[in-house]
Amino acid sequence: MNEMIKPLSPSKAEQAKSLLKRAIRYQAELSKSPLAHEVIDRATPVVWFGNISSNNWVTIATNPSSKEFLDTDGTLLLGKKSRFYVSEFGASLEDYEKNDSQLESTIEMYSSYFERDTTYRSWFGKKNGAKLEGFLNGMGGSLYSTHNKKRVVHTDFFPIPTKSQMSRIRSKGNLFETQFAKDFIRDTLDFLSPSLIIVLGKEHCSRLALGNEFSFNNAKSIKGFPDAQYQIGFYHQLGVPVVGLHFKPSEQFIGLGGSKVDSNGKSHGSYATKSALNFMGNEIKEEIMEVFGIAIN
Repeated sequence: MNEMIKPLSPSKAEQAKSLLKRAIRYQAELSKSPLAHEVIDRATPVVWFGNISSNNWVTIATNPSSKEFLDTDGTLLLGKKSRFYVSEFGASLEDYEKNDSQLESTIEMYSSYFERDTTYRSWFGKKNGAKLEGFLNGMGGSLYSTHNKKRVVHTDFFPIPTKSQMSRIRSKGNLFETQFAKDFIRDTLDFLSPSLIIVLGKEHCSRLALGNEFSFNNAKSIKGFPDAQYQIGFYHQLGVPVVGLHFKPSEQFIGLGGSKVDSNGKSHGSYATKSALNFMGNEIKEEIMEVFGIAIN
């Protein structure tokens, strides 16, 4: 194991294995459902990304991208290219669930994700770069190992990678409303035990606000960036602050380019610069500290 990766305690390792087994069983169910064509053959669930540490922050997005398992030509990423564990050829999910050494290898790949050269940087960003990492740096956090920033771990509301982007799957709402999805994200957050939660996406904020475990203030815009809206909230189960971003890394942070402009005439492409993201992160950090009266890093 990478020397920078602190191994999980025995009790944490058992919790991790239990969560992984639950996700494997659900992936097996999905493989026999009308959405079977969306399940990537030999791909495995992703419960979290990154090295867990005490009081780490957690970002939550939708579900693992197919790019975590598939190359640009659609073939599996294997060997040194692998980002996550790929099950053995011909092995069933049931076989995989029963194989302790394979489960442990899977979990080790979660922990070492941001320590390896295979990180999907087009989405997460490079260390000290832009994209999600740039925003987190502005808040005082990082997905990567660093001595002067809060460690951030990533997870998703739905741990199963799909061939299509979740936004293109018509029945996506049904997947998020399953008892599995509702229980799994809650139990994953309990396991990760964050001191701050950052929710990536307006639709996820809206879904969380329907229950009584999360509460949110009204949405507001970041100064100078009117289309970058966010909400400050609270997760009552763990008693920790929440930031709900209405702008996703896959949208303003990466994909909009310069074709759209905000009410100030500023292009959305300018929202994606490292300096802009650092500024946004810092503005939100200041807001959290003001609302809760606490230092967050």
